[in-house]
Amino acid sequence: MAEKQEPLEKLQEQLLHTSRMEDICDHLMEAAAELTQCAGLALFLRCGETSEFEQKRLAGCFPEIPGSVKEELFDSTFLRCAFGAEIAGEMIYKDRKYGFFLVCCQECDKKEVQGEKCLRLLCTLGMLALRSGWYAGEAWIKSVTDDVTGAYNRRYLLKRLNEDMGNSVLQAALIDINVDDFKLYNEMYGYMQSDSLLQFVAEIIRGEKSTRGELYRFGADEFLLLEPGMAEAQALETAERIRKKIRQVSKDKKKLIHPLTVSCGIVLFPENVAVKEDLLGSCSRAVYYAKVRGKNQTALWKKEDHPREGSGYYRSSFEKIAPTIYAFMAAVDAKDQITFRHSLKVSEYATTLAQALGLKEEEVEIIREAGLLHDIGKIGIPENILKKQSFLTEEEYTVMKEHVKNATEMIRFLPDMNYVLPAVVAHHERYDGKGYPSGLAGEDIPLGGRCLAIADSFDTMTARRPYKEPMRISYAVRELEKGKNTQFDPYLTDVFLQLIEEGKIRVWNGQEE
Repeated sequence: MAEKQEPLEKLQEQLLHTSRMEDICDHLMEAAAELTQCAGLALFLRCGETSEFEQKRLAGCFPEIPGSVKEELFDSTFLRCAFGAEIAGEMIYKDRKYGFFLVCCQECDKKEVQGEKCLRLLCTLGMLALRSGWYAGEAWIKSVTDDVTGAYNRRYLLKRLNEDMGNSVLQAALIDINVDDFKLYNEMYGYMQSDSLLQFVAEIIRGEKSTRGELYRFGADEFLLLEPGMAEAQALETAERIRKKIRQVSKDKKKLIHPLTVSCGIVLFPENVAVKEDLLGSCSRAVYYAKVRGKNQTALWKKEDHPREGSGYYRSSFEKIAPTIYAFMAAVDAKDQITFRHSLKVSEYATTLAQALGLKEEEVEIIREAGLLHDIGKIGIPENILKKQSFLTEEEYTVMKEHVKNATEMIRFLPDMNYVLPAVVAHHERYDGKGYPSGLAGEDIPLGGRCLAIADSFDTMTARRPYKEPMRISYAVRELEKGKNTQFDPYLTDVFLQLIEEGKIRVWNGQEE
């Protein structure tokens, strides 16, 4: 009996250190084979909460049984006739069978299957391990899924992209499905209804994705669909099916006054984007293209061929939202004309810099808009601080810094203009990491924010303020030079200084030499 105890002790030690179902099955099968010494052996486990069992492991001459088998078929007569086998050990919990071993009939014809008593003990250990594995599996599922839609969550997507793209996933399509005007739906139908709206969208996506497709909820109104092995034509077809079906099916929803629509963006790995860290940003840009074109459409990101590049389309799109931007700026102007003029100049300077950097048309327009909006948060700053005609105290400066947070809260509620937030939020960050609000450093600071930081400082120095006269351009140039690698991006600063030297930066009311 002592020799039979050794496999059980080894099994017990192994099961204490794993909760993975695959490992549990391997360990159980290894120990059972050693205990029984049968010519043929198989392990079957129940399929979830169904009445069916699936063959998980087999050894020796036992036949492979594909698919699942209903519980009622596992009686002695059927087993002997169909598989030439009988049950030799069962895993039971609260009178419900969750697993068992089958052995070949020639072994069963013996008075007792060798090691049968130990096999029963093995089944007891196995049942405890299976329950632990199931609980661990449930906990894992909860940790990686979204409570509302059942889709995988943002954290799991980031882990999947970081660990598997380029390794276990060599080629894939990433499809961003973004609900149009989600905030509007919330306001029209109530925030309590938003969950059912998202569940509806998730259900449509599940029905249209491939069998290998993985659905993730990435943001409040945003889903990402990862399709391993999918090529461009299939990705476009899948995105369009999803988009059209959401609109069509939503027409039949009595509670919706008008159809629900989504905008889709697609990026292909590694065909269009070879660096996995750039996948999400490129996918977001593709959705931006779809949004500025009028929403309810699909755009494909191509690094070498930006949609409508050079056509002036993004400038045209800017003009469509310009009234909204200028309405906010008018509110700023009513409170403080200096901030209004400053925003216009910062936008112009930063746009000129962005163009000189050779940025794409849509990136230039984002920086233009961010420049106009970067200080709208000052609407919420008390006038005695905003219009103070002397330098601010430390306490007043702390209050003034809140304008970045205020701007963020205001821009969030502008129609489809969240894309300017990274630049607006980052325009007071410093290259050395000593800025605010997040203390970002170097190239971790969004490019738009780095452009605005230079333009903002240059205008602050060269413009007239109630508490100071405008500084000479030569002085501002020296200050920008001194700020390289500390306050400013050194390369962007050099480009900006070159633009000043070439006369491409026009200073408003500045003091020449």
